[in-house]
Amino acid sequence: MIMIAFTLLSLIWLADMALLAAIGPIGKQPFISAVLYILGHALMLILVWRFPSNLSSNKAYTLIMCLGILARLIFLPYPISNDVFRYVWEGYIQNLGFNPYSYPPNHSALAEIAQGKLHPVWQQINHPELSAAYPPFTLLIFRGLACVNPSPLFFKVAMIGFDIGVMIILMLIINDMYMPPSRLLLYAVNPLVILFIAGEGHVDIIQVFFLCLALYLILCKNYEITGFVSLGLAILAKYFALVALPFLVNAENRWKSIAVFFPFLLYIPFMDAGTNLFTSLGLFAAEFHYNDSVAVLLRYLLGDQAHLISLPIILLCLVWVYLIVQNQLRSIYVATGCFLLFFPTLHPWYLVLIVPFLVFYPSKAWMYLTAAVVFTFPVMAAEFETGIFQELFWAKIFEYIPFCGLLVWGLFRDGYLFRNKPYTRPQRISAIIPTLNESKSLERCLQNLNDRTALTEIIVADGGSTDETKSIAKRYGARVVECERGRGFQIKKGIEFASGDVIVTLHADCVAKKGVFNRILRTLEPDPHVVGGAFAMEFEHQNPKTRLISCLNNARTFLTGISFGDQAQFFRKKSLEYTDGYPSMMLMEDVELSLRLKETGRTVFLSHGIVVSGRRWQGNGFAKSLKTVIFLFTRYLIERRFLGAGVKTQNYYRAYYTVREFD
Repeated sequence: MIMIAFTLLSLIWLADMALLAAIGPIGKQPFISAVLYILGHALMLILVWRFPSNLSSNKAYTLIMCLGILARLIFLPYPISNDVFRYVWEGYIQNLGFNPYSYPPNHSALAEIAQGKLHPVWQQINHPELSAAYPPFTLLIFRGLACVNPSPLFFKVAMIGFDIGVMIILMLIINDMYMPPSRLLLYAVNPLVILFIAGEGHVDIIQVFFLCLALYLILCKNYEITGFVSLGLAILAKYFALVALPFLVNAENRWKSIAVFFPFLLYIPFMDAGTNLFTSLGLFAAEFHYNDSVAVLLRYLLGDQAHLISLPIILLCLVWVYLIVQNQLRSIYVATGCFLLFFPTLHPWYLVLIVPFLVFYPSKAWMYLTAAVVFTFPVMAAEFETGIFQELFWAKIFEYIPFCGLLVWGLFRDGYLFRNKPYTRPQRISAIIPTLNESKSLERCLQNLNDRTALTEIIVADGGSTDETKSIAKRYGARVVECERGRGFQIKKGIEFASGDVIVTLHADCVAKKGVFNRILRTLEPDPHVVGGAFAMEFEHQNPKTRLISCLNNARTFLTGISFGDQAQFFRKKSLEYTDGYPSMMLMEDVELSLRLKETGRTVFLSHGIVVSGRRWQGNGFAKSLKTVIFLFTRYLIERRFLGAGVKTQNYYRAYYTVREFD
């Protein structure tokens, strides 16, 4: 029955795509095109939800590939974009010895060619006064295609070939990441890709193909030299792919990453153009804008200086992503999204660049935006009727306000349509307290935990105390586990003895407010995709300094999802199976745990949970302690990103405890 239902849904989706293809260009009947386009997106999501789970991987991928290829063949007769005429022209004149960077289509030296057999192509080129803006690799592909057959249809078939290639690469990555084959549907049957690549024939798919190939070679197969060469080709297909480079370079491959510059030799055949190599590109970037979001706000606020100010803002955003989003694939996805939002021109087909990432990170916000490009269809209708291309600003209200709302919602709630690894309902909580000579603080902490009905057990993981710490722990019924010194080592050892399906880590100088453990269960029970989180903290004795620290701590956790150990970090014990276990580290284990949890599920930030002793911030060393914490935190994020598992936390331990006691 499931297979029959899926087959019927597939036929309905194909019929919808066939109707969209049959009515011709978008501008001819924009309303009907919009309805069919939105319906196609809705059916795509239903196909993913209803995909038969009992199919073998080979059968599932075969079914999806056949469905995707059939839809692309349906769009072969669809009218191409006028951009394709420029592709053909620029490829054709190269074979006659002309440099497209030096000779725009209306150049007098090309007049005779323009009146020849390519006259129908030349007539439909947009902005004929501008020379080539595409990078050299794309132009060389144009040249090769024009050498075989200088026809728009042949160029469009080539773009469909690259599109099918993307489907194959995504299939390999999905398989390598042990994700369900149904995720491939989010690209294979995505109406945005089918309409603007298979239908209109836009060249952006070349960039997407080589970027996906680079990600597969580098992240899945460790063929790093070949992968960086592929990334270089993606950059020289369309410069957008450059945003992925810093997120793929690390200490192990930094020398191999030089291979990304090998394809830049492709500039050599065009060097006679001199400064004209980037003239049109600079003109498009500085003066042309369409369907932009952040960029239009910057223009409104800053006027002519907007394009100058936007560059440092983009760089700051990319630095933020580099530090906070440590997973390579996810960071490239987030950085690509940031770049597209800041770009002054965002034609619908530019969004094809984000679609492959939605296979792995099916964001509600970006899914909406790929569908919401229907609000640009009236622009295409006006161009179809009058020949004048003019932006309709009202469309951005319906396109970007819901998108921004979903984006913000996704930052602090569940932003994905589909998730893997749902967890079972939690029932037992184990509290683990790492200690080292904590006799002055531990008793108060344990007294506070004695009457907590939601708490199953308390484990004190001691790192070699020489005071009364262990005897105090036993007096209050806690299980004492002796282990190697270092918070991460101690907590990891405690987890080995824990029977609860939820782990809460507490510092000995912290007091959990009443209701904290019940709140944890109430948070985890209704949402099987929440993997863990942390609480807001406050200090026992409030003063301007401690208020500043608690404010910074809570703001950091709220904005980044990265919490510290004195915020009662909690997580499902089962999640450690997907995060390489609890971090075995002398220090920074709390930051590392946060980063790992963020990659395996949704984390939450709960208010008003923990009261912390102010002992660490007393005395005259406040400024030095604050600077040390900020420095070590930032340093760890940078080193973890670049060094990976090679970060030596012993250095952090020594630096940290020169300014504070063990806590």
